Amino acid sequence: MKRIVASAAIAFSVSFFPQPEGARAQDAETAYATIAAASVTNHILPRYERLAAAGATLAGEADAYCAAPDAAAFFALDRAFRDFWLSWADIRHIQFGPITYLDRAYRIQFWPDTRGKIGKQLARTLADADSASLSAERFATTSVAIQGLPALERLLAEGHDGYAGAKGAFRCALTRAIARNLATISEELVANWNPNDGYAHMVAVAGTGDGPYNEAYEVPVDLLQSLLGEIEANRDTRLGHPLGSTSETARPKLAEAWRSGLSREILGRSVSGLEDLYLNGGFDAALRTSGEAALADRIKGLFTRIESDVTTIGMPLYDAFEKTEGREKLQAIRTELKELAGLIGTDLAVALDISPGFNSRDGD
Repeated sequence: MKRIVASAAIAFSVSFFPQPEGARAQDAETAYATIAAASVTNHILPRYERLAAAGATLAGEADAYCAAPDAAAFFALDRAFRDFWLSWADIRHIQFGPITYLDRAYRIQFWPDTRGKIGKQLARTLADADSASLSAERFATTSVAIQGLPALERLLAEGHDGYAGAKGAFRCALTRAIARNLATISEELVANWNPNDGYAHMVAVAGTGDGPYNEAYEVPVDLLQSLLGEIEANRDTRLGHPLGSTSETARPKLAEAWRSGLSREILGRSVSGLEDLYLNGGFDAALRTSGEAALADRIKGLFTRIESDVTTIGMPLYDAFEKTEGREKLQAIRTELKELAGLIGTDLAVALDISPGFNSRDGD
């Protein structure tokens, strides 16, 4: 009775499967609703709430540092920046719903920056030193290249000393504007996902004709795309592009967050976030309920192996791209990510009658 999913997971050219019929359709509807409810309650809402808390802390530390700039305050600001980015890595795989409003994902993290827009826009903004451009209203509509984490990383990369001198005050004001912008966006995400009349309610009423989901299975499709899109981004963009084909052609400066040295931690948090969506978002339970315990065990085991391999790379990711031992480990992780994508995008999709459809990141 299982339908055949066209080739592997990340090709994503397949449209939704037609719904099953009769009693089986009833079971499927129940499974879809269970996955949707578990994903929202156990995974999406708490992680957006943690992101908002991290955003509030970041904005507070930026205010404190700019009011009384010293090395200790800078350390607290830098720590808050890192915590926010890691909290973002926990949940950025969710690429539907309120995160798509007003370019929020790009405004939080404009990356990869293939045309060097961040550096150019930052240099221009610092040179102009126009304080009026940093008002919350104007800053939220300025170039996405300087609104989020990569721009903030560049400002912080020069350390406390980078804020010294005559231009330090405007640099600090820009830092506060970015921090405040990130805090506002994360607060808006929580508000827009609220269970009463927000997007969580839209998910809960999927298939009733009230809201954006005409059919209940469309929510698990969005969630499955979220899983696969982030796996693909980790395999190809975050690891594949900096690796190149040889150590001589490696380009570690294409790595995410290489200036702050957060690349490996972000990769680890991304994988653990995906695992949480799979386990606590109801996919694992749905597989076991449908008699696919062996497949569920394989997926769970592979998540565990990838997390362990990321943890034990044994050197900063920036160095691993160029060193033989590091490259071998990263290639092994890429192979594991490819296997994981196949298990989720093909085997799980067939087992639960959910097609991944197209990749929401194709338009990035």
